[in-house]
Order: sequence, then C-alpha cells, then structure tokens
Amino acid sequence: MKALVIIDMTNDFVYETYEHEGTLYEGKLVAPMAKAIVDKIARLIIKVVKGGTVSVIRIPKDHLNAFMNPELELKAAELGIDEVFMTGLVEEVCIYVNSLGFLERGFRTNIVKGCTAPFDEEKGREAFSELTGCGAKMVDDIPEDIKVILLLEDEHDENSEEIKSGDWPPHNMKGTPGAMTVKTIRDVLEGRYS
Repeated sequence: MKALVIIDMTNDFVYETYEHEGTLYEGKLVAPMAKAIVDKIARLIIKVVKGGTVSVIRIPKDHLNAFMNPELELKAAELGIDEVFMTGLVEEVCIYVNSLGFLERGFRTNIVKGCTAPFDEEKGREAFSELTGCGAKMVDDIPEDIKVILLLEDEHDENSEEIKSGDWPPHNMKGTPGAMTVKTIRDVLEGRYS
C-alpha cells in the first residue's frame, strides 16, 4: 500500500504570523520557501481524496525522527504500507531524517519534487543527493492509488526531552497555534477546499 507523507506543515514552520490566537513561543523556525509548497501539497491531497476512501493518520513527533514514536512503525505495518511519497518541511532536516528512516526499514521511498522546502537551499540539495544515493527516488507526481495520508508533525510538551536538553527551540508547543497544521491543508483534509 502507498502513503502520502506530509511532514511538519504547521504554522510555526510556514508563517511568521498566523490567524489563531494563543500563546506564542520564541524560536519559531520559518522555512523561507514553505508558503510556496502549501497549495501544491493541498492539490496532492485533493488527488488522493478523489481516488476514494482514504485513511488520514496524524502522528505527533517530539523528535526529528518520527520513528522515535513507535506508533508510526506500528501503523505502517498494520496498514501494509510499503511505499511512501514524501512532502513537507524541511528538506535537510525532517524530510532527510524521515526518508532515511523509511529507507532503513525497507520502504520504497519517493520524494515529490516541488512539494518540499529547505531552510537552506544548498543543504537541501545535499540532503537529496544523499537520499538518492541511498535509494530514494525523486518523482514529479504521485500515483492515483494512494490510500493513506500520514501527517508527521512536531508537537512538543513543555517537559519533552528535546526541550529540556536545550538542543531544540520551543516551537510547535502542544496546544498552541504554532502546532496546528496550516489552514489550507486542514481544510483540504476536512473537505472544505477544492
């Protein structure tokens, strides 16, 4: 089974400011080209949803590697996922780490061109070069038979190990507007956008 993977398309990574009220935390990490991929990912979701019944599964992560949450591997096995199509943020960090995670576990791993964005363009290119060297494929589009959408999103608790360590800025705090999936993508997933 094939899955569309959407990584970290949350307010804190996409927008400098956003429409929801709530506590804002220092350390927002906005990817400069993130806004440019929102509508492209929304169109992929529409394509998947038009193909029939789709399972949408959100898996929170408080680490760069979503596989640190055992729920990801369990759900993938339960659903029989064997091929993934990667989209989202950011190329040289979470797209890179999670693509490697899928590759290491034997998943056919595809990165959808134009549906990812970096913090730093050169580092993004380097990450993709390494990933293709490890077996990932760069693809122009997704197939029509995708039946699962996996949302892998940063969501940190105040007491998470990464926050405590000081190695990770306190963005995307659980329950804050920054941790919410961007509105356009939420609307597509909820059927309010076409």
